[in-house]
Amino acid sequence: MKVCLLSSAHTPVDKRVFEKEGKSLAAAGYDVVHLAPGTEPSRQQDGVWLEIYPPTKPGLVSRLGGLFRLYRRAGRLNADVYHCNEVDSWVVGVVLKLLRRKKVGFDVHEHYPSRFERLRPRLLAWTAACMLRFLFRCLTPITDFFVFAKRSVAADFPNTAERSIVVLNTAPRGSATALERPGDKQFITAVHVGLIGSARGWPQLAEALRLVKSPKLRVKIIGKCNDSDTTPFLNTFAAPDLRERVEIIDWMPIEQMYSELAKADIGLILFQPGVLNHVYAMPHKLFDYMRMGLAVIMPEFAEEVAPIVREEDCGLLLDPSDPKEIAEALDRLVQDDALRVRYGDNGREAVTRKYNWENEAKLLIDLYRKLEPNRAK
Repeated sequence: MKVCLLSSAHTPVDKRVFEKEGKSLAAAGYDVVHLAPGTEPSRQQDGVWLEIYPPTKPGLVSRLGGLFRLYRRAGRLNADVYHCNEVDSWVVGVVLKLLRRKKVGFDVHEHYPSRFERLRPRLLAWTAACMLRFLFRCLTPITDFFVFAKRSVAADFPNTAERSIVVLNTAPRGSATALERPGDKQFITAVHVGLIGSARGWPQLAEALRLVKSPKLRVKIIGKCNDSDTTPFLNTFAAPDLRERVEIIDWMPIEQMYSELAKADIGLILFQPGVLNHVYAMPHKLFDYMRMGLAVIMPEFAEEVAPIVREEDCGLLLDPSDPKEIAEALDRLVQDDALRVRYGDNGREAVTRKYNWENEAKLLIDLYRKLEPNRAK
């Protein structure tokens, strides 16, 4: 059975779509193509064919034209199943189902209606969210299956229990074994992986570092600032009082990222309040931190993942909008080696036992087995 992972925005080697879902489906014997925007050449990678097309230019007209071109590209692939990763690509997938009798699924990664919550006036935000939910109601009955990245997004897709699964963004069990960490380290390293911006707490982190008492703390930021203007971010961490303490590193391959995490001690997630997607967040980085034995610092308001940190006793929950709380948490973990190691060991054990991609991949593959033509009944 040929599977097309259909993306209008996700990158060809996206962590969930390619690294986890695509590789797992290919390893299970499916012919997998990821149709995604990018600038590099199309190629075979880790069992998945990456069919890469030029990104759509900004603007409504370009975006609508991009959907038509995406439909044509996807149709030429002639897949049996189209696994769609955004609302845009879901619309394309449904059209493929109606006109070409293909199977279509929607992989729901976030709480889409809340993306309008910052529109002003508020009536405009409310209207846009209602229109999107109406679109969901129209497309849902036509869709063969749903894959939810977190439980909180399922509410927007009623009456889908029998054709939906939850597949969390957990980390591969892989080498999640005990790490040899020096007992007396010169520095204790806190790391933030992935996109970082004002909404993800870099101003609060910078202020917290000015309040931290321990001289042993160092910080690595691995990834990219996604603010529209990155100058304040770069200037802040280049300031004389922070530049010796903070290292900023660009994107890197996933295995290299794990090597960096293996050298670190504390994992940071500092989503700011006031954004519903942050309340319902299911970040990959939490499970990456846990896998590599890092003590975690993250928001107490995160409904999906704060209970995991609390139940597995693998980190500290706090108000990420308060630099003083962040500073106190960092100082506590730097100064208390036993607590930091206990949190790290507990997180790693939780990934080995429960929160690993191998468990989630089984759910995804079981779903696809049911889609196979000879198992349709």
